[in-house]
Amino acid sequence: MLKKKRGALSLLLKMKKKKKKQTATILNKLHAPARVHPDSPKLARSLAPIRILMVIDQLNLGGTETHTLSVTRELIKKGATVVIACKKGKLLEHFLGLGCPFYEIDFVLDNYEPDHENHFKHLQLLKSVILSEQIDLVHGHQIPSGSIARIAAEQMNIPYVFTVHGTYYERDFLDAIQKKSTITCVSPPIRRMLLSNGIDSQIIPNGMDTKEYHAYGPAYLDHFRVKLGIPLDATVVLYAGRLSWEKGEICEEIIHTLTAMRNNGYPNLHLIIAGSGNKLEKIIKLADKMEQQSSETFIHYVGEVMNMGAYYSVSDCVIGTGRVALEAMSCERPLIAIGTKGFLGIVNPDSYEKAWECWFGDHDHDKKSSRALLTAHLRKIISMEPRPKSHLVQSGKKFVTDRFQASNTVDQLLNIYNQSIQQYKAVRRSELNSKSND
Repeated sequence: MLKKKRGALSLLLKMKKKKKKQTATILNKLHAPARVHPDSPKLARSLAPIRILMVIDQLNLGGTETHTLSVTRELIKKGATVVIACKKGKLLEHFLGLGCPFYEIDFVLDNYEPDHENHFKHLQLLKSVILSEQIDLVHGHQIPSGSIARIAAEQMNIPYVFTVHGTYYERDFLDAIQKKSTITCVSPPIRRMLLSNGIDSQIIPNGMDTKEYHAYGPAYLDHFRVKLGIPLDATVVLYAGRLSWEKGEICEEIIHTLTAMRNNGYPNLHLIIAGSGNKLEKIIKLADKMEQQSSETFIHYVGEVMNMGAYYSVSDCVIGTGRVALEAMSCERPLIAIGTKGFLGIVNPDSYEKAWECWFGDHDHDKKSSRALLTAHLRKIISMEPRPKSHLVQSGKKFVTDRFQASNTVDQLLNIYNQSIQQYKAVRRSELNSKSND
């Protein structure tokens, strides 16, 4: 019996080896590089899932980066392959958890400034990634990585899509990327700005998974407040955003406003600050100075945190703009919208369309922010009765769910990807035909 068992096992192992060899041969055939045109580095795979190279500066916790993460997650769900090229940051683990191949390229220095010295090196690295990963399309989002990515895509003869996320891009950069590129943007005011510069674009709204951003239960929120060192009876305001440039200045104004309110009838006010940026050191010094005048810690800097849903939920009011606004509303929190372009104030059903048109004050608005305005809107939220507050946050949740689901926005993006690829192929065929005729 032992010999028979060994004989059967030997036969089974041979069959498995043969099957494994056949499978390996098939896999090798599937993944083996096919002959390509000498002018093109990529494989012509009309029936294969699209392979996208996402290029951003660094995986920080900002609106652009979290937008890219949401888009990547949905693209993968829909069968696409997404490769990431950028500098490491807090979001890296999330991209790796999605199974994305990651290529570390330090487009920016540690002070967030461009690394001009290594521009050519980064260009060559991107081209090698496009070649080895058989990329179909490159998608850029920021400066300086976006400008390098455009050149790499052009030199490797594949289409380039660039998303304009704000109004801070330089005119020279915008003029450069519109050449042989497909431009998208995230809001109506950005599209108007681009049109005023002679650049056409398509709006793809920021998409998000409303299941990821949801309200937490009261028992956990009490526990979380204790962990943060915040009294259970405190009124908590949260400011979340990139602590750089105008948004860093907004954070400073919030610190001054809440300190003044604590000294004038609102002693239980506490502030949570989430984010990072080039104004962080200045903001921390200001917070320390204000707390020296108080007998308790009331400003809680938590840095760049991944579980933002818990921080939104533990707050009685969120101050923010853009994607932060969507996340806060999805977590059923009252929102005061202040952006780089102006003050929108408490966001309610009457102001939803205005919020979309100005991207919560971040891309366009005619009302300037002030401490007096912020104080008035904070007082209104603090004094709001439970029933109207419940109506406010439930309406906000529905607004985000109806208008900004990531699955819907990514469908629009995939259409743009496919159109770009087909148009690029048509242009390449035309160019090659012209060369052959010559």
